[in-house]
Amino acid sequence: MGTVVETETVTSARREQLLASLTGWMPWVGKGSLAILDQGLFAGSNFLLNVLLARWLEPADYGAFALAYSVFLLLGVFHTAILTEPMLVFGPGKYRERLPEYLGILLRGHFALMLPGAALLTGAAFLLGWLYSPAVERAFLALAIAGPFILLLWLLRRAFYVRLNPGWAAAGGGVYLLILLASILTLRTAGRLTPATGFLAMAAASLITCLILVALLRPKVMTNSSAIRAVAADHWRYGRWSVATAGISWLPSNVYYLLLPNWFGLEGAGAFRALMNLAMPVLHSIGALSGILLPVLVRNRNESGIQGMAKTMRSFLALFLFGSMLYLIVFWGLRSELFRLLYGGKYQEYTFLPVLLVGLLPFGSSLVAVLGSSLRALERPEWIFWGYVGSGVVTLLVGIPLAAAGGVSGGLLGLLFSYLVAAALMFWFYRKSPRGQPAPGTAEALPSKA
Repeated sequence: MGTVVETETVTSARREQLLASLTGWMPWVGKGSLAILDQGLFAGSNFLLNVLLARWLEPADYGAFALAYSVFLLLGVFHTAILTEPMLVFGPGKYRERLPEYLGILLRGHFALMLPGAALLTGAAFLLGWLYSPAVERAFLALAIAGPFILLLWLLRRAFYVRLNPGWAAAGGGVYLLILLASILTLRTAGRLTPATGFLAMAAASLITCLILVALLRPKVMTNSSAIRAVAADHWRYGRWSVATAGISWLPSNVYYLLLPNWFGLEGAGAFRALMNLAMPVLHSIGALSGILLPVLVRNRNESGIQGMAKTMRSFLALFLFGSMLYLIVFWGLRSELFRLLYGGKYQEYTFLPVLLVGLLPFGSSLVAVLGSSLRALERPEWIFWGYVGSGVVTLLVGIPLAAAGGVSGGLLGLLFSYLVAAALMFWFYRKSPRGQPAPGTAEALPSKA
């Protein structure tokens, strides 16, 4: 009789433990769903823009758009490295108690960075326009106008992740989608849709959405100079490695847009982008969940050290890999129908090996996302840098020769190799971290005002 009672007691305890575990996960399931919705709306908007441009523009014109956007992403990764990425680390930690003032300082930093950024895009317009075509020049000039608004939107969206409140970011995504779609359809109807006007449509949608998000965030722009210096020092201390990483990490994913036109014309860059469009939904979903993962890992580290991060990392990695497998199965089975539906019969020659390689990319991206977030949470961006150095070396020594020989398929294979090398190096660095690392202390957020 006593054994039966003990068994029932153990069963009841396990049931309560399972219920408590599920209850603890429910808030994160909700926040993760909102993060996916947010990323889905913004990424879906840009995915739709790319699909419509690929469908309605000539392949060479779409190649001009893809080339310009790939160079813009180089500016974008530097912006993210110096502002957004440190915000996701310091926002939920060191500056948590004075977040409005902190966000105001970041807004000032954004505009300070955008002045030279717009000048660089203008210079690139004349250089690359001379190398390739007038369409490329016009696209870059439009991007010099649009870039500051697009990057401001990137920053403001992530500010809601600092608050673990991605719902408002998702609402902004809905506004962005409606304005962008209306702008593109209007341009198409008027016969004015070009790579340049496509970027201007993104600028209009970004500006209006930014005004709404700023009103919701209510950043405190006016602050003292000592607070600005403190934030700048922290962001530079963390971000100097991220800035170096940004340049290296841009190379594997974007160098092919610059080089394929030399060997296969702007049409080659357009085809590469058309294929990458099909991977973007799942890649952006991984990115969205990574935006939730990083603040959670920071809190795990503060509360329980590095050992407290391991369980969360495994859970997110399992989720990412499962989603990648589902994507590959569905994508491969429907590949011909997708090309006909999205591109109106264009790019059909790429529906076998290139499609298989695109379907494998999310597996590599999943590994990089989880391991990279863990190293960021440990405030070891220099390890991420060396991971991407390995990835960049593979791109230069393997990826570029493959692209020169095999065109789009070679470039995709080189990109997949670069993901796997970066993930392997990041895992090795993570394993070097001391298992019993204590939780870091929390410093005063900002200098007190006099």
